[in-house]
Amino acid sequence: MTKSLGTGAMGEVYEALDDVLGREVAIKTLRASSGITARIIDDRFRNEARAIAQLAHPGVVQLFDIDLAADPPYLVMERVAGPSLDRIIKERPLSPEQIAPLGIQIARALAAAHAAGVVHRDVKPSNILSAGDGMWKLADFGVAHIPDSSLTMTGQFVGSPAYAPPEAMIKGISSHAGDVYGLGATLYQAAAGTWPRLEANGAPLAEIPPLRQLAPHVPAHVATAIDRAIAVDHARRPTASELADLLSRVEDVAPAPRAAPAAPRALRWKPWAIAAVIALVVIIAIAKRDKTAPPRLPTGPAISAPANAEIPTEITVRHPPDLRGKEAKDWDKVIDKVYEQKYDEALRKLDEWERRFGEREETRFLRAQLERLPPELRGPPGEDD
Repeated sequence: MTKSLGTGAMGEVYEALDDVLGREVAIKTLRASSGITARIIDDRFRNEARAIAQLAHPGVVQLFDIDLAADPPYLVMERVAGPSLDRIIKERPLSPEQIAPLGIQIARALAAAHAAGVVHRDVKPSNILSAGDGMWKLADFGVAHIPDSSLTMTGQFVGSPAYAPPEAMIKGISSHAGDVYGLGATLYQAAAGTWPRLEANGAPLAEIPPLRQLAPHVPAHVATAIDRAIAVDHARRPTASELADLLSRVEDVAPAPRAAPAAPRALRWKPWAIAAVIALVVIIAIAKRDKTAPPRLPTGPAISAPANAEIPTEITVRHPPDLRGKEAKDWDKVIDKVYEQKYDEALRKLDEWERRFGEREETRFLRAQLERLPPELRGPPGEDD
């Protein structure tokens, strides 16, 4: 172990180096204690291990090893480099461009947990860690509800009052909808710089102002999704998966004018590739979300394919509207690879773009076309010698 990373309710967390795999890890140890408190802490420690062990998702801190018989018992976990979200937003709110990607990633992590029967029960800024480069991870499953868990306490409140939903505070009800509320409250605070229930000492409020009243710079569709997530009536909240989809959507407005892309390079396939498949004509169609918008076809020779070839004869690219800054720059990198006919690289860059900025209808449309390509077209095209 190289240094202490902090002290929590259950024990110490240390940074360490895995000599075998050559990677940094975090080791969480259980603090020695006695009596009822000791049993509760021990249960929560074991509970966290069981909950994380059931999940394999990039948005959840990974569990590498566990030894509950050691003295003290310990968990070996993924070392996440960045600070927690609560430390970040103490300095300033997140930018509008950061809110949706954060929400999408954690909502998908919660959706994976819910699919495994796990309810986190303590979603809040201090339990969301920055992994750098726009990536976020959900941590601390110590009070999570899992099937057959000894921490299933019907009618008792579990979690942090300020971020807990009204039904948990009043009736002790824990559910998937409660996790969505915690994430909605977290996103509200990250965007607005404040969370009204903190000012009320965590007490449930009958009416919380719509997010855009405090943060008018947040895109309308993002603010609407967050407002739905913190609905007092749990039946009105979206599921975690639905919340991710809502945050991924673009507003139904006409996109700003965009410069016409450069013409495709005149790259030719090697004879073996031409004999196997047709050449693809890349079409750039700057359109709204309406998938029926007619694309503009470029002129140029086409190579015939066999009549029974079940592969696309062209790729249509639709640009997500209202891209700015790094979003737009990284999207251009995806399209560059399509123009260069390096379709495997285009898919990889599309994966990176969606992880950072969320899925859009336009990205799903492009992915479906790229994944239909046969292996012969996936690599870079060759040039005639």
